[in-house]
Amino acid sequence: MKIISPEQFDFPKFKKLKCQKRFAGNPGTTSKTRYKDVISAFDIETTGLPDIEQSIMYVWQWAFEDICVVGRTWEQFLNFAENLMELMKPNEVLVVFVHNLAYEFQFLRGIWDFGEKDVFCTDARRVLYAKMGTIEFRCSYMHSNMSLKEYTEKMGAEHSKLSGEEFDYSKVRYPWTPLSDQELAYCVHDVIGLVEAIKIDMQHDGDNLYTFPLTATGYVRRNCKRAMHRVPHTWITKQVPTWHVYEMCREAFRGGNTHSNRHFTGRVLRGTNKVAGVKSVDRSSSYPDVLVNKPYPADAFYEVGPCSLEKFYCLYKKMERACLFRARFTGIRLKDYTWGCPYIPRDRCRNIVAAAYDNGRVLEAESLEITITDVDFRIFEYEYEWDSLEILDLCYTRYAMLPHAFTRLVNMYYERKTSLKGIDGAELDYYRAKALLNSLYGMTAQDPVKQSIVFRDNEYQLKDEDPQKLLAENNRRRQLPNYQVGCWVTAWARYMLELAIIKVHETLGAFFCYTDTDSVKYMGEVDFSDYNAKCIEDSTKNGAYAVDSKGNMHYMGVLEEDERCKAFVTLGAKKYAYEDLDGKLHITVAGVIKKAGALEMEKKGGIEAFRPDFVFTEAGGLEAVYNDTEYGTVNIDGHELRITANVYLKPSTYTLGITNEYEYLLSVSGIPVDVF
Repeated sequence: MKIISPEQFDFPKFKKLKCQKRFAGNPGTTSKTRYKDVISAFDIETTGLPDIEQSIMYVWQWAFEDICVVGRTWEQFLNFAENLMELMKPNEVLVVFVHNLAYEFQFLRGIWDFGEKDVFCTDARRVLYAKMGTIEFRCSYMHSNMSLKEYTEKMGAEHSKLSGEEFDYSKVRYPWTPLSDQELAYCVHDVIGLVEAIKIDMQHDGDNLYTFPLTATGYVRRNCKRAMHRVPHTWITKQVPTWHVYEMCREAFRGGNTHSNRHFTGRVLRGTNKVAGVKSVDRSSSYPDVLVNKPYPADAFYEVGPCSLEKFYCLYKKMERACLFRARFTGIRLKDYTWGCPYIPRDRCRNIVAAAYDNGRVLEAESLEITITDVDFRIFEYEYEWDSLEILDLCYTRYAMLPHAFTRLVNMYYERKTSLKGIDGAELDYYRAKALLNSLYGMTAQDPVKQSIVFRDNEYQLKDEDPQKLLAENNRRRQLPNYQVGCWVTAWARYMLELAIIKVHETLGAFFCYTDTDSVKYMGEVDFSDYNAKCIEDSTKNGAYAVDSKGNMHYMGVLEEDERCKAFVTLGAKKYAYEDLDGKLHITVAGVIKKAGALEMEKKGGIEAFRPDFVFTEAGGLEAVYNDTEYGTVNIDGHELRITANVYLKPSTYTLGITNEYEYLLSVSGIPVDVF
């Protein structure tokens, strides 16, 4: 590794640098564009000015393979970048990777005039790439979907990111502040390590700058397209949704089921030295399991419109059709008030009248309307009863398993992940197989009519395209399973999770505590052998199994025992803490850093302190303040400092809390049982 100033850079050598050759694969850009044959990475370090809530850059580092150019001002950066651009031919492009480009771009937009065609966003302030003349900045965070430290370590980079514990972020530094060797090494490691990680990542899959996927799902989309070439294209074209079906799929789409049992919320559930207070089981590869082992809509939907109950039940039960429908329930309520995981989400309902809620879930309602699938309706039938049901709009089609070419891809990733886990030297292959397996669902659930965000007139704007034209265009060039597959994946996964919760609920002396997408936490002794036997039967039939490095057989979908808790407490979805059997405290709270939060809570009373109004002051993370306009020039220590667009990061706090509505419900709930 060689560290140099911008003036020491070998510009003549850069000019002679050849461009990479294209080879088979997705070119990813126009055929005229040629990429310089060098892996490059860029990063900046910034200081916040609390008095004015503005931020400045005090050092930038730009790596070219193992050479790192270090500068201190934006003037130096612009001069260096313009010198590089002058040495490139019009069709030549220098690709530069930036980990979390959205952050650096907020500063770059203040010193360079980016046009609408120069910037590609996946959402407001989520920049995938930005072109500055003949320099193309790409976001490596969106490619890897990991922090820089995790990415460099998983790729086995020699210069992985140095520990932030050794770098004092609170110290105010300016472009003229001398940097120690340790501080400089921390800065340089970020870009040198990123270059190394990118090179290893490319070599692993035989990629170059033309074929290297821009996003984490790019790999699985590419592999899936190859697999789907063996499937008649009519399998896709005959299923493409009409606008009406698409709208209903969007209404019916839900993620994982995450909820806490209101009867135990806020109570610290403890065990003894010999018996765990709360146990946990996880469904093995839940989404991949239902992709392989469950059927999906296999043809175009018949759009019936309003439908009689007789016809609906004939289609649903007798003919076992895939049904997508809008329904009105009147006088709906839980069959058993002790049921701790109500299924109907408030935010998916329409025209709700006189309802009672359990932290966002419907306990009862005088009437409500909702769009659901037949899989959801199975859960409705178990949990709820109602006075009347009207089918306002029904679409249906036949069920069939997904094509073998697709499910074989799912099974292949599962087999690789399982067989490579824990093998020295196979860490990268294991990570990639695991990432690909997890990405398969995400690929099916991507909204085909998502509105584009453009960077126009120095601000993020909604492109406001005709949604029906977007769907038609997507349908025309569709190469992957259609959107309704993603809608049914999560429905099937929720159904399989529901069966596990039901098993707990129906076991004498056992109590459901908490669930999150593919896991169930409970008290008592529960026998899941029947559940697992059915999963093993299905996975054996469909090839959804694999042998690990120790010779043990694993099956998708089975419930596997997870860590037991000596003590457990929850205040709602994504908000819980537990002590493991060794007494170590763990927390999961959206918006709080896990390890730091656990340490802070230990200092302030431990798990008993996990109550409403507890304030995380050290683990609340950072809050980003986006300053989109130029602040102006300030004089600091005799230096004139121009402050343009920037991101100011300030420490944030997080206060545990529950709504007044939920607080009242908890006050009247509670099962009078002796906890172990």
